[in-house]
Amino acid sequence: MKLHNQAMDEDYLSVEFDKAEKKLKDALKKCGVNACSKPVIGKLHIALGTVYGGGNKLDQARAEFVLALKADPKAALIDALTTTELAQAFKEAQKEAQAAGKAERAPGEGGGKSTKAAAGDVPHTPVAEQAVNTPVPVYVEIPEEIDASKATLRYKPFGSPKWKSLEMRRIESGFGAEIPCEDVTTTGDVRYFVILRDEAGDPVGTAGSMQAPHRVPIKNEIDEEPSLPGQEPPKRCAAKEDCPPGLPGCPEAGGKRGDKTWGAACEETVECQSGLTCMNGTCEQGSGEGGGASGRSKGKRNVIGLSGQLDLLLVRGTDYVCSGSDAAYACFYPGGEGRQFYGEPADLPDTNGVKGGLSAAGWRVMLSYDRQLFSDLPLLVGVRAGFAFGGSPSSKAAPSPWTDEAGNELVNPHRQALSFLPLHGELRATYFFLGDRIVEQGGFRPYVFLSPIGLAQVNASVPVDVCDRRTEEGTPLNTSASNRCPADTRYVEDLDAYQITGRNFSALGAGVVYGITPNLGVAAEVKVMLMWPTLGLVLAPTLGPVFAF
Repeated sequence: MKLHNQAMDEDYLSVEFDKAEKKLKDALKKCGVNACSKPVIGKLHIALGTVYGGGNKLDQARAEFVLALKADPKAALIDALTTTELAQAFKEAQKEAQAAGKAERAPGEGGGKSTKAAAGDVPHTPVAEQAVNTPVPVYVEIPEEIDASKATLRYKPFGSPKWKSLEMRRIESGFGAEIPCEDVTTTGDVRYFVILRDEAGDPVGTAGSMQAPHRVPIKNEIDEEPSLPGQEPPKRCAAKEDCPPGLPGCPEAGGKRGDKTWGAACEETVECQSGLTCMNGTCEQGSGEGGGASGRSKGKRNVIGLSGQLDLLLVRGTDYVCSGSDAAYACFYPGGEGRQFYGEPADLPDTNGVKGGLSAAGWRVMLSYDRQLFSDLPLLVGVRAGFAFGGSPSSKAAPSPWTDEAGNELVNPHRQALSFLPLHGELRATYFFLGDRIVEQGGFRPYVFLSPIGLAQVNASVPVDVCDRRTEEGTPLNTSASNRCPADTRYVEDLDAYQITGRNFSALGAGVVYGITPNLGVAAEVKVMLMWPTLGLVLAPTLGPVFAF
């Protein structure tokens, strides 16, 4: 009772449920089979059930209340610590305890044997807990008034639809047996009851029943190892050969499993308790088939995406951009009609030149696919394919030869600009940080990437004014001077001087994925593209959804 008071008056009220649970289990262990009165045992089980209820372990709380009522039918909840949920669990326990009182009784047949002891259950306290993959010891002390020569253990492993039988052997003044490892492979409750029979095979008593069985919680870790009287605690069994580390549903070598129980929502097997597999979004028993992720990797190793990219070309400052002497530039008349400028600009200050800086070059839409190569390494390889909008217009006509004043043909230095390439394609390698999950719901996954080669073109324009020495047909001009241009020239305003790049590129960059759901996220990144063989440098912010599967 001192342990009881310390557990409930100190630990429980301090919300230290683990300490309270340990003290109460120690108290029950000290009580043993008959060292404590039934009201004391009932009170200890009520207290332990209250502790479980405080930790929201209502199934275990109900089981403790059943044991309390079986020990002392007058056992009652602690008024000051009772909640609505605990009251409901206690009502359910009362029903189970009543069913236990009507458990299997001797039928009074088979040789006219007396059935005086079959009217009630044999007092029995199950072990407090047992570890996964470790035999569960079950010991039943036989009262003197019961003449039992045989005992059968009927048990049901957690998640199993069928009851199994095991003959118990004589140990001291009772019967004992160990539920084997093969039936203790997962966390959850193992249920059992014991049928006692005389030499003729007639039932003479029971410990529990099929309707109200005893329960032993199976856990990944336990405080104390239970054992049969006078024997060493059973040893943990070796893992089965058909469940090697890394196989879906099996623990990894040196790895740890989660604490989610059977039926809990999951995304991967490692979230479930040992022996369970994440199947179809819930922790279940099975081999791992049916859609569950494996023990280590999330299983979502494929990523598809749709993204929009803004192209910002770093235009280099230079002169003579519309003279035809620089292959990286092509000038067009304003209006977007594809009329390329093939004139002869005069060499005048503040004309026929551009200043450097970023210039919007259009935008593009891309579809992507990436594949994680190794389950334990967040390295992905993939491709991007898309279509670009903007760029430079297509030149409608080739340059005409220039002529001199005598009508003789001269070489025109301009070259007809090639049509803009709107297609986009690239190979990419991506490495994620902060874990091997590509999409983490409510979390960020930063990454870096490298595109060693790609196919694309990025062309941006800058307005340029020129004083042209020739007509659009290529003949010399003979005009008077104006306030804008000297004699024998014409003023051409706001030519679009396009810097031409590509049509290949290499790129690198960094980004981050924010997970909206376990599968769907939004990716934002910044990419730097080096265009070649016609050089150019592009800064490209990108945004779009990604889906991992």
